Amino acid sequence: MSSKTISRRGKIRIILYLTAIILSLAVFCTVQTVRANRYQRESDLIKQRALIALDEYMNNISVNLEKTAYASTPTMLSKLSTELWKETSGAKNSLAALPAGEEAIDSTYKFLSQTGEFVMALERKSAAGKTITDSEREQLKDLLEYCNTVTEKVEAMCFDLQNGSFSFESTDTDLLDDGRDISTLGESFDDVEQSLSDFPSLIYDGPFSDHLENAQPKMLKGESEITRKQALEKAKEICKDGGELEYSFEEGGNIPAYVFQNENCTVAITKQGGYPLYMLNSGYAGEIQTEYDEAVKAAAQYLEKIGYSSLKESYYYTQDGVCTVNFAAYRDGIIYYPDLIKVSVNLENGEIMSFDAAGYLSNHYEREAPKTALSESEAREIINSSLEIVDSRPCLIPTDYGTEKYCYEIHCKTDNGQEILVYIDRESGEEADLLLLLYSDGGVLTK
Repeated sequence: MSSKTISRRGKIRIILYLTAIILSLAVFCTVQTVRANRYQRESDLIKQRALIALDEYMNNISVNLEKTAYASTPTMLSKLSTELWKETSGAKNSLAALPAGEEAIDSTYKFLSQTGEFVMALERKSAAGKTITDSEREQLKDLLEYCNTVTEKVEAMCFDLQNGSFSFESTDTDLLDDGRDISTLGESFDDVEQSLSDFPSLIYDGPFSDHLENAQPKMLKGESEITRKQALEKAKEICKDGGELEYSFEEGGNIPAYVFQNENCTVAITKQGGYPLYMLNSGYAGEIQTEYDEAVKAAAQYLEKIGYSSLKESYYYTQDGVCTVNFAAYRDGIIYYPDLIKVSVNLENGEIMSFDAAGYLSNHYEREAPKTALSESEAREIINSSLEIVDSRPCLIPTDYGTEKYCYEIHCKTDNGQEILVYIDRESGEEADLLLLLYSDGGVLTK
C-alpha cells in the first residue's frame, strides 16, 4: 500500500486557506461586536430619554392637577384639562418605552389613564354649564397626592441615573466599585406600584379624547436635506472634545436627525437644514465655582457660536451642580416663548453639558406682530384687584391647539407673597394663561 504525502506547496496553500478563514472569522466577529455595541448605545439612549421625559411629564401633571383643583371658569378648566390629557398621554408613551414589563407598570399606566379621563370628564361637565362638586374637587386633590408620590419616585430614578447608580436591567451585583447601591428599573417600579396599591377607582363619563398631534417643524420647512458626511462636520463643531465622533443611528419623529457619538458626547443634527438639534455631554459637576450670571453668559455665547442668536434668557433651575437656562427668541421688545432652547451648564467649570433646540426648530419663523387693540396699561387694569402688579411686557405664547397668541405678561404678587404671571390676550382682553413663579435655592421656575 502506498501512502500519499502532501507537497510543500500544498501545505502552504492549506495554511493560507486556514489563515484566510481565521481572519475572515475575526473580521466578522469584530463587525458583529461593533454593531452590537452600537445597538446597545442606541437602546440605552432611547431608555434614558424615555425616563427623563417621564420625569418631566409627571412634574407637569402634578402642577396642572393642583391648578385644576382651584380653577373656577369653564375656559380655564378646559385649558388645564386639555394640558393634563396631553401630559398623561405623553407619560404613558414614555412609560411604554421603558423595559419594565407590562405587569410592573400596570397600576401606574392605569393611574395615568384614569387621571386623563377624569379631568376631561370634568371639562365636559363644566362646558355643559354644570358645577364641579366639592366631592370631585376632593378627588382631584387625592389624584394630586398620588401623583406627587409617583413623581418623587421617578425623580429618584433620574437622580440615580445621573449619578451612575441606576440600571435599566437586573445586575449581578447590588453595589458599585465605590460601595454605592445600584437601583434597578424593576425594583424602582415595584415601589411605584406599591404606592398605588390603594389607588381608588374613579367614576367618570366618556371615552378618551383625541390628542393633539405635533405640527411639522416650521423652521425646517423648505430646507434641503444634508448628507451624513455634512452632518458629521457640523457635529464636530459642536462637540470637539473626547475623541472622534462616529455615526450612531438615524433618529425619526417630527425632526429626523443624524446622531453621532463618542465616549463623552452625543450630538444630533437635523437632516433638513443641518441644524443642531441636541447635545448630551457625559460627566458630572463637582464643587460649584460658577455664578448664575456667568453660566447664562457662557450658554448665550455657546448658542451664538452654533448658530442660534437673538435670544433672551427667561427662567432657570440648578440641580446637582448643573444650571439649566431657558432661552427664547427675542425681537423688537417681544419675547417669543414658543421658540425655546434649553442649555445646561456645569457650574464647576462653566462647560456646556447639554442643549435641546427642538422647541425652537419646531416653532421659530419670522412673524409680524399685529397692531393690538389693547394697550399695556389697559391690560394691567384687567388684573384681579387682589393682585399687586410688579411689572409687565409684551410676549407671544403657544396655545394648546397649535396656534399662538400675542399677550401682555403681567408679573403679579399675592398678599401672601406668591408671585404669578398672568397673560392677557392683546386682542380679546381675556386671560390666556396663568403661571406660578417658584423661587428656590435651585433657581426660578414656572408652573
